[in-house]
Amino acid sequence: GLILTKSHILQQQNGQKVSLELISHPNCAIIPMSSKFISDKSLNFNPYIEIRCGPKENAMIVTYDGTFITRVDDGAVLSISFGWIKEGGSVALMKGPKTPKEKEEQKKISNGSRTFIVNMNGTISPASVPNLVLGIETYPILRLVKRNSPNIIIFRNAKLLNDCQSILKRSNDNVSSIGLDIISHPDLSLVAMLKDWIQVGPTSGSAIGLGPNNEMLQAQYLEDGQIYLPNEGGYLKVYDGNFCEGQAVCAVKTAAGFLLQKVTFIINHDGSISPSEAPHLGFGFYESVSSLETTVME
Repeated sequence: GLILTKSHILQQQNGQKVSLELISHPNCAIIPMSSKFISDKSLNFNPYIEIRCGPKENAMIVTYDGTFITRVDDGAVLSISFGWIKEGGSVALMKGPKTPKEKEEQKKISNGSRTFIVNMNGTISPASVPNLVLGIETYPILRLVKRNSPNIIIFRNAKLLNDCQSILKRSNDNVSSIGLDIISHPDLSLVAMLKDWIQVGPTSGSAIGLGPNNEMLQAQYLEDGQIYLPNEGGYLKVYDGNFCEGQAVCAVKTAAGFLLQKVTFIINHDGSISPSEAPHLGFGFYESVSSLETTVME
């Protein structure tokens, strides 16, 4: 888990401003990934900012009142995304309470997903599940990167994916699923980051990332350009429909009778995959970026 350098100050719960520098990761701190809140209106997600482990010069300055860890700049609070307080759940900044009434209401939001404990050993835990602590992911999340990035992903079976689409265009015959293993990064494949997908109303989803080959996702490249994951019953999608560098790619599915906004992709000649709306970008990852998640305390 992540261990704060100045946890003893936060433990006093007296509103002192503290930099979230890390003694567990020298010269690093908990920092925001962007300056603006983003939201996915198509999935009815509340506005959020991803947070990660990064340079200590960009450390967030926060206060702690025994309940909320609040960013000084704007009152945003740490929150476990979607109220999914389990190992592997992601942590983000969400817009915080503005009044005492809102503060009491937010204490009850999503199983206490915005309430935290600062432990004596310098770690941070969800108050409702203290055996979990904030940590960083073992493998990187799939993101959009520039096509010329050294972290662009080249897929071994890119031609087979294109062949899959060609077969579907010619006929309605059943096609085999294609493994999303990565030739540019041996022994790694695209995987679902969560075994149990997060449920939000009729929609459920999981972050996608790099992982071991034995967890490899199988895909079909459909006639309309969507990438379908038959074993999971979901589709690849770009968070919030904002096709910009750094945006995360996820897998999403909906209950029967509900429509999912279509996102289409291009299989490039070099074996990379791009969103149709942003062909200058492709599937990749940020090697130096470690997003925050909840992990089991050892």
